[in-house]
Amino acid sequence: MNPLSGVIKALTFDTGGTILDWHGGISAAFAAAGARRGLQADWHEVTNEYRRRSMKAMVGQVNPAFNFDDVHGRVLDEVIVHFRLDALTAEDRDAIWRTWHALDAWPDFPQALARLRRKYVVASFTLLTTSLVIDVSRRNGFDWDAIISCEMIGHCKPRPEAYHTAAKWL
Repeated sequence: MNPLSGVIKALTFDTGGTILDWHGGISAAFAAAGARRGLQADWHEVTNEYRRRSMKAMVGQVNPAFNFDDVHGRVLDEVIVHFRLDALTAEDRDAIWRTWHALDAWPDFPQALARLRRKYVVASFTLLTTSLVIDVSRRNGFDWDAIISCEMIGHCKPRPEAYHTAAKWL
């Protein structure tokens, strides 16, 4: 028997759904773009539909020929059509899409991450792209011990292969 079995060696965080205020950031981006074009909508509903469709397109994929940034771009266009927000320009759409890379974290997370890193290996384990995690980490002052994106593994959560590979790497 392994003497270290049962001992916590590393902690992983589902970055997009756990530490980032994706809803606040994305709904604010929609609202700002809408205001520029004189559009009114339930921006929270638009944002939730955007996230729901994006997750549906990404979760459980195996060796996809696309990543989450690609999905965010494609689904953004679908949601704009669905909610009849066609007045949003290519510039507006790009600003909304880029917001994913500039999201704020929940305010208590940076200090918690620093404290956890004193005792554990702490990693971002995410469906998000590596570049997105790097961007939001720099923006929010995160120092991860590792970033593991499902795009590196080729299996997306919740497929067991994604978790087994992340655990093996750590």
